[in-house]
Amino acid sequence: MTKQPQVRPYFKRIKDWKTRNMIMLYLEARDNFLTQSEKGPEGISISFDCLRKLCDMFYEIKEDHHLLYKKLLDPRKKKFEKAKKFVPGAIDIRFMNNIGLLFHKLMVARELKYQTDHYAEKDDIFHRNEENLKIHLNNIAALFEEGIEIVKALIVNNRGNVLLLTLLLENVELTRNQLGEEARSVIQQFAVDHNLDDVYFSVGSFYLSQGRPERAKKMFESALHENARHEKARLQLSRL
Repeated sequence: MTKQPQVRPYFKRIKDWKTRNMIMLYLEARDNFLTQSEKGPEGISISFDCLRKLCDMFYEIKEDHHLLYKKLLDPRKKKFEKAKKFVPGAIDIRFMNNIGLLFHKLMVARELKYQTDHYAEKDDIFHRNEENLKIHLNNIAALFEEGIEIVKALIVNNRGNVLLLTLLLENVELTRNQLGEEARSVIQQFAVDHNLDDVYFSVGSFYLSQGRPERAKKMFESALHENARHEKARLQLSRL
């Protein structure tokens, strides 16, 4: 019998919460990049303050991921560090690579942006920095496009995480803007039979168990909006 790798109980307790936060930060970071950058004939432009904020967000994502998952030391041999952490699966590794690349490219872009903002001499170095900044911003945009597909798969992989589900349902606009047309189908994965009414009901039941009746009420109402014959949701509403 293969010996299962040990994971510290603390990491087991915080995994759902940390996963929720990592995905939340990623969605917010991509939203910030898309809404606060402008694409013109000369390429993408974005403020130094926005780049600095994005660096901070990705540093937190990267650190939380490393807290939970073993570091991949040799990708070809699939050799991981010796630690009582979770062994990352294929999607976890893709996510880890994406956030790592984004973090380092954002840091470079941040420093290049600072130099082009504050050292305005139009010499060769300035123009090289300006061109490098454009290249990095284009690469960052491409990584975000690759990354959002990875995040969708990561969400589905964590469909048993009710804390993650509450994030997606509480932040409707962010979820729709970042997951696009697939938002509904991704959320439906959280129910065994993929019915959205059952998704709302499960979250309502979770809120009820946490002593949050107002939020539970909204979810039960959403369940009935999706399916007027959802008797369990109707029963719970009658008790509130």
